[in-house]
Amino acid sequence: MAGVAAAAALPGLAACNSGGSTPAAAPSASAAPKKGGRMRAAFIGGSNESGNILQNTNTAIDYVRTRVLFDSLVEIDTAGKPSYVLAESIEPNADGTQWTVRLRNGPRFTNGKPVTADDVLHTLRTHVSNKSSVAPLLMDIDLANAKKQDDRTVILPTRRPHGFLDLMLSQGIFIFSKDTTDLNKAIGSGPFTLAQYKAGQGALLKRNPDYWRSDVGGPYLDELELLTITDADARMNALKAGQIDYAGSISLTAARAERDNQALQLIIPPKWEWANFGAAMKRNKAPFKDPRVAQALRLAVDREVMVRNVTLGFGEVGNDLLGKHLPYYLDDLPQRQYDPERAKSLLAEAGMSDLKLTLRTSDYEYGLLEGAAAFAEHARKAGITINLDKVPAADFFADPKVFVGAPFQSANRKPRPLPLDVMFFYGSDALLPFTGVANPQVDGLTARLRTAVNDEQRRAAVGDLHRYLYEEGGDLVWARAPIVSAGTPKVHNVQSLGYPSFPSFRDAFLA
Repeated sequence: MAGVAAAAALPGLAACNSGGSTPAAAPSASAAPKKGGRMRAAFIGGSNESGNILQNTNTAIDYVRTRVLFDSLVEIDTAGKPSYVLAESIEPNADGTQWTVRLRNGPRFTNGKPVTADDVLHTLRTHVSNKSSVAPLLMDIDLANAKKQDDRTVILPTRRPHGFLDLMLSQGIFIFSKDTTDLNKAIGSGPFTLAQYKAGQGALLKRNPDYWRSDVGGPYLDELELLTITDADARMNALKAGQIDYAGSISLTAARAERDNQALQLIIPPKWEWANFGAAMKRNKAPFKDPRVAQALRLAVDREVMVRNVTLGFGEVGNDLLGKHLPYYLDDLPQRQYDPERAKSLLAEAGMSDLKLTLRTSDYEYGLLEGAAAFAEHARKAGITINLDKVPAADFFADPKVFVGAPFQSANRKPRPLPLDVMFFYGSDALLPFTGVANPQVDGLTARLRTAVNDEQRRAAVGDLHRYLYEEGGDLVWARAPIVSAGTPKVHNVQSLGYPSFPSFRDAFLA
């Protein structure tokens, strides 16, 4: 279940405003990287924390720790594009039926051995054979026929054309040594080494003095201390009390309260990394099978009020599509407005003037329940009654069949590169079909995207699918808002690189 939750949730973090009118505490002055010191950072953890490399998406603190103990082949940069790490290149053939991964010459594991093609193949096969949380991402690779061409070259055939395996390999797939005998003590090549670890409490990591890329960046810190503090208010209180230097994922309420506090900085990620607040309508279930019902609901929410009252001024209006500010996003579609009278008219045409719905929601994260309650209020003006099924936070993701199969449910989806989102959520073979959007037309559009091996092809395929989903999809995205973290003014260069909830401390420093 952790993998499903992470995928649903699954760029440099600037210590400043992301632009526009987003409120933020006064940032610290920019500083040159400085070596030394211990940074103390707190994140969400819990009873399901694990040191196992195959379970690195269990909690935020697990993922943060994994990001500095290991390296991936490729990661997502500040603009949402792939940036090579261990890989020197990742290239498809003409139709995406085979990919060639060329490794850098130089990366070494902490046992002193070089990172080789054998290690890459061992990592991928171990994930699949153990059915790890990221194993579904690798199912299109024909690992039985994958092979080492030489020590630095891996050949990955695919079971069907795949146009963006480079993006897929950026999603939490960290390479570990083939010499690993205990997955709880996997051998990595990352910028830090593990000195102490206790599940449910935290970890102490020390700078890897032999890190292979330290000539172009970090690690700068001597030590990184990661602490489990599951409650967001408790993390903020610890920061204000001087017990920690960095508090991950604070509430927007706390961010608003502290925006003028000169003793700390609010850390706001780039807009492409902002979460999509809204709801998912199952278009293959009644009453959402009727497109007029789905369209009416999109017109029954006041997006400006959502930004003002739910995101507390930190967000921006949504337009019912995922991926705003990302490469390939179709930004020429008209912005939907609040129009309860038009919504009433559509429901009357559909014979559902007294529409009553139940929306599954939770306080699992800020904005889910608050947005659901506001939506219900807005929808009343369109004659729609929305009752809230308030699921306890511990149960919201507990049953994948319920979570993925709910006909009408609050959503707070975290972005990833658009080709991945499309393949995750839409079509007959979607991993997470929250909206149930699957028919021959959609399958044809996703098939086009699957074989798109260059930017021009990807942009055209995503654009055509966006046009379809804008009219016929089941996503209602009423607002987008950042996952805000906070730190002391001494904290610099903590980078989200696609994951604001579990950022990278590879290049972080204190100054």
